This record gives sequence, C-alpha cells and structure tokens, in this order.
Amino acid sequence: MSDILARLNEVANDALNSKTSQESMKHLAKAFSLFSKETARLESSFERLSERFNKINYQLKKAEDELCIKVKDLNSVSTYLNSILKNISQGILFIDLTGNITTYNREAQNILNIDETKILFKRYWDNFKDDFFGFSMKSALSFSQTQNLSYICLKDENKRKEIEVSTSFVYESSHRGIIIMLRDVTKLQKLQTLAHRNDRLKKIGEMASFVAHEIKNPLGAIRGYASLLYNDLEKEKPLKDMASYIIDGTKSLERIVNSILEYTRPIIIDPITLDISSLIKSIVKSIKIDPTFSHELKINLHLSESTLNISADLELLKSAILNLIINAYEAMDEKGFLSISVIKNNYQCIIEIADTGAGIDQVDLENIFSPFFTTKRNGNGLGLSQAYKIIQAHFGTIEVRSKLYQGTTFTIILPIKRMQ
Repeated sequence: MSDILARLNEVANDALNSKTSQESMKHLAKAFSLFSKETARLESSFERLSERFNKINYQLKKAEDELCIKVKDLNSVSTYLNSILKNISQGILFIDLTGNITTYNREAQNILNIDETKILFKRYWDNFKDDFFGFSMKSALSFSQTQNLSYICLKDENKRKEIEVSTSFVYESSHRGIIIMLRDVTKLQKLQTLAHRNDRLKKIGEMASFVAHEIKNPLGAIRGYASLLYNDLEKEKPLKDMASYIIDGTKSLERIVNSILEYTRPIIIDPITLDISSLIKSIVKSIKIDPTFSHELKINLHLSESTLNISADLELLKSAILNLIINAYEAMDEKGFLSISVIKNNYQCIIEIADTGAGIDQVDLENIFSPFFTTKRNGNGLGLSQAYKIIQAHFGTIEVRSKLYQGTTFTIILPIKRMQ
C-alpha cells in the first residue's frame, strides 16, 4: 500500500512539474490508471476477505452451536447424576487429598444427622474424629489406602443405628481422594435376628415336643404305680407319705409336660372384631380385684379416646397381654409404676407395656422369647415365648427394650386389618 502511495505521489509531482498540458494529462492518466488498478486489487482483496470472514464466522457460529449443545448435554448429565446421588439409598461422602469434603448426599445427611452446610466443602476433622468411620483418615489419605469394610454404631435420640461403611480410594481421577459409602443396616440386622430367633424357636419346639412325648408315657406309669402303692400302704404312714410325694411330683411334671405340648402345638386363631382399649381395661380390672394384687403398684393407662377396633382372637390376645403384664408385675416386686398405652399409627395398633422394675441385662435380651429361658426362681420360661407365638399368629411383632435398674418396655405392633 505504501509503494502505491509513493508512486502516486511521484506521478502527481511529475504532473505538477510538467511544462505542457499534454505532458501533465499524460502523468494524470498514469496516476488514474494506477489508482484504478489498486482499487480493483483492493476490491478483490476485500471480497476475498469478506468471503473468508463469512466462512470463519459460519464456522464459529457452528462451533458455538455445537458447544451450546454439549454444554446442555453436560448440564443434563450433571443434573441426572446429581439426582441419582441425592436419591440413592446409600450415603456418599468424598474426601479429597487435602481433607476437604466435596460430596455429601441426602442419605448421608439422614444417616449422620448433620446438615450439609456444616459438612460440604469443610475440613473432615472439623466435624469428625480421625477414626470416626473405623479407620484413620489421615493415614488413609497419606498412604492412599483404606479399609474396605467396617461397621460403626451411632446413637441418636436414644436410638441405636448400625451403619455399614465401605470405602475405596480414587486413583484415576484428577480429583483423587476417598469415597465413603454408608448404609443403615439396623432394620436388616433386626430382620436377621428375628429370622434367627424364629429358626431357633422352631428347633427348640420340635425338640421339646419329642422330649415331652417321650416323658409323658413313663410318667403316667410312674404315677399309676405310685397311686397303687399309696392305696396299699394304708397302715404304713411314712411309706404312704413317700408315695404321696411321688404322686405330687408326677403331677407337677405332668403340668410342665402339658405346658410344653401346648406350646409346641400350632396356634390357630378365631378372629373377631374387638376394641383393644376395652380389652386392656378388662384385663387390668381382673388384676386389681385379685386378692394378691399389691396396692403399692400403680397402673397408669394411656388409651385411645376413640374406639380402636382390631381383628384378633379374644382369648389368645388376652392371654398374651396378661402374660406381659404379669411379667412386668413380678419384675417390680409388687411395687412401682406400670404404664400401658395404646396408640394408632396409620394401619397399625401399637401397645406399650412399660414397668419401673429391675430391667433385663442386654445379654439376656437376645433369649428373652426363647422357651424355657427364665431368670425367675419359679418360672418355667414359657410365658413370654407363648406370648411371642400368639402375636406372630396375629401377623404382629413384639419387641423389648430395657435398661438395668430403670425398667423394661414391651412393644406389641398389630395390624388393624387382619391379613388373609
């Protein structure tokens, strides 16, 4: 461009310095020719530049559209993954190499009962002890190694949670760190305990039935011969008394054997519609009019104000509840407070029988419903096991929680509408 200007400037000077008009016109014509050529070149260059600009602009627009689509897809995938992360049934935490918690989903918040504002993007040690999850977090981050599986116990509002903790170290990602997955296995362990208990009760029942049948026949013979001796020893008072002791002993054994046989028989219920509050009132009334009832024992009833009808076998359910009340009565040495409450929860009837007795040792709670297990001096261990069978026959559950020297609470949960 500068060369053209220099040449035009030179031609203009020549035209100005020309001696004749013809010579001046000749120089001006040359200048116009140069200008025309340069204009044509510039127009051609402009056209090529415009074409290139439009092409590049088109490519940029296309690239922008593709980028917008990819960003939209990425946002969709991110939303999808976040939705999975929020709604997954396991709690998830991610701790990077600096110890910052960068992922903390909704289930983790429910399990740990700590708000995400206190956890997310905060230092791990600001909220947890180093070995809170069953291993040293500092060591795990330093050596890039974790303990694959461990179990921890959390206590929240008098509730005990059993938590399964599985961990893995992320090596491949640019965000290296530890993934912690939490699973609440409290209900699963309860179901496993229940299944184990039912299996044990079944085996004990089969064995008891066999033993009872084997004992019953020779026991009848012993009692028969003892009765004959008792009649033949009319003049031998000491020997007759011994025969009497044998007869009394066999009667006692027969009662135990009959109780065992009764326990081993399957429970067949004859359901009717009954008001559970009225049933409990009648049970408590029959207890209070018993001459052996101690007035140092106070019974507090917290019953549903409205009628709460359930489908159940009147006599069997009465027997089960009475067994639990008698058990509580005896645990308090005939003094203290016995609380009986009935509440409706959706489609369930919940009955709680709580005492202020000596409580049950945690070691014994596992066997509390096992037949023949008893901590009483004169008990046969069949009362609670029979109550357990009756509640199961009504498609219900029975649970117990207890603290030594504070008391015991039995909770019966029955369906309001009987299952077919």
